[in-house]
Amino acid sequence: MHMNIFFRDIGKTESLDAYLSEKVGSTIESFLKYDENASVTIRIELDRHRTQGRKPSFNCEIILKPTHQKGTIKVHKNGEDFYSAVNAATAALRAILRRRSTRKAQHRRHEHDRELKDLVA
Repeated sequence: MHMNIFFRDIGKTESLDAYLSEKVGSTIESFLKYDENASVTIRIELDRHRTQGRKPSFNCEIILKPTHQKGTIKVHKNGEDFYSAVNAATAALRAILRRRSTRKAQHRRHEHDRELKDLVA
């Protein structure tokens, strides 16, 4: 899997980079085990800076381009801190991937049921 991480208005550190790689990588690898050429782009940016009267706002955007499936998956979430934005985005990505994988499993189940009916008849 190819992973590109972009930081905007945030200082890039090894710990933040490792956290993103581990969090997003583990989410995707559980669903796309055999897709080694999948491409993931992660963008983190500071949307609103902290002032005396307001909290900062972070945006996390994950774009997944699998090679064996049609379409690109794009998730965009906001949070009050870096970790909540990343956790919200990975949770949304996990939900989308889970939904796609159950659709495949249901489709295969119906094909299997049809084959059994054909054998019995």
